[in-house]
Amino acid sequence: MILKCVWCDATHLPLSYCAKCHLVPYCGKDCQKEHWKNGHKASCSKTDVHMTFRVVHSPSGTIRNMLGDNTPENISMAPFLIMTKEQQVKALILFAEATRSARKYKLSDISLRWAAVSTTARLAMMHMAVDDWDTAHRSLRAFFRLASKLEALEPSEAQRDQWDFDNYISTMTANMALVEEVLLEGEIWATRKRVWKLEPGKHKSQQTYALLQRIMLSQAQYSKLGPDYVETNVEYRIQQVTMCVSFLVDLGCTDADVDNGVDIGKTFEIMDSQLALAFSILDSALENYPEREEQISELQHLVGVVQRMKAFVLLGD
Repeated sequence: MILKCVWCDATHLPLSYCAKCHLVPYCGKDCQKEHWKNGHKASCSKTDVHMTFRVVHSPSGTIRNMLGDNTPENISMAPFLIMTKEQQVKALILFAEATRSARKYKLSDISLRWAAVSTTARLAMMHMAVDDWDTAHRSLRAFFRLASKLEALEPSEAQRDQWDFDNYISTMTANMALVEEVLLEGEIWATRKRVWKLEPGKHKSQQTYALLQRIMLSQAQYSKLGPDYVETNVEYRIQQVTMCVSFLVDLGCTDADVDNGVDIGKTFEIMDSQLALAFSILDSALENYPEREEQISELQHLVGVVQRMKAFVLLGD
């Protein structure tokens, strides 16, 4: 696909981009001025990187992130989200091509370098919106590489303010944490089924403890995700706790289980920390959280199970 000037359709390169929205290509200043006077001024706006989160509980931990303004010339998230799948695929191809072009010519001018950074950020958002988390992760890594190179050029404070650079960095840092969490959640949900079906033995014990380490890593990620994500995803966090304790109960605590690789001290340590975490989550959950009483009842049942297991080990019976 050949990129062309939005005003005269010229295809010679390098193309420059609108200094305000960073997304509309021009072959030169004359075309940019004409396009500005004939419509782009009314529709152009500074790229908006403020996000809103909408967390939908599912095995993949689907997260929607919206970025951008509603201008028709920018492939912003508002119209992108209501496109058909086929339209989204075409839009992603077009925008990915524009992003690659911006990266190719980023060295000639600091504003072109910024165009590469901002378009890469938006491309990552688009991949997040269609649940293409692996590609979003690659785009985010590219964003931070480009942003680091841009900072090395020491842009002025005026330029940083014009680009809203610091807000881009903080926003995309949050997005990186989100994407990494979604990928980790997907790995956990895929692994848990396989581990649960394993026959009792040392291999199952090793695989179970490895899975629990991944779950606890996922839990640690929540500190990076902000209150909007945490408060709207209480149910999944409680399910993680229940999963941890259930797997440990399944491993058991008898002498035969110890021979199969169960570490009794480690088991009870994880159980206690997980149950404490669960009650802490529910204590700080929204007051109108509808599942609170049911989940508290379930957790109290698990507390009773853990206490009986401890008594069994203590009494040796």
